[in-house]
Amino acid sequence: MKIGIMSDTHKKLGRAKKAVDLLIQKGAEFIVHAGDIVRVELLEYLEEKNIRYVAVLGNNDFHLYNVADKFNIVTEPYYFKLANKTWKLMHYPKYMFPLDTDIIVYGHTHDVDITFNGKNLILNPGEVCARDHGFSTCMTLDIEENRYVVTLYYRKIGEDEWKSKIKEFLI
Repeated sequence: MKIGIMSDTHKKLGRAKKAVDLLIQKGAEFIVHAGDIVRVELLEYLEEKNIRYVAVLGNNDFHLYNVADKFNIVTEPYYFKLANKTWKLMHYPKYMFPLDTDIIVYGHTHDVDITFNGKNLILNPGEVCARDHGFSTCMTLDIEENRYVVTLYYRKIGEDEWKSKIKEFLI
């Protein structure tokens, strides 16, 4: 199963839509958003695209509590099962410990993190908004029988082309 992962879209709806479109184009069957969604229009866009998703509320999402019943938005840390793996989703990395699931996804730092310790895959897709680094980033996670394939996509602001880097881990 291929999962799209994004975070920290903030107010940049155009960049967020481009990331969603890319993830779907690359075959994502499910999208995980690690918080700081900010724009309700992004949640509406995910619904329009008819893609399954889950989004965790971040520190800039307090205004979205009043629409939580309309969208698949959750509070942190959020535990779920997807593709026969256990997941923990959060915005703040402070909820990372204990390392008690197969896959841990967080946001907030705006820094990409792709770490595998032999048991836990820890992912931070960086920032779609491109506020800190000048690049809009997101990723896909392809879960295969014996390996994880993480593809990081990045696009320099002002450019149309997404570039990519791949990391593979045997499980």
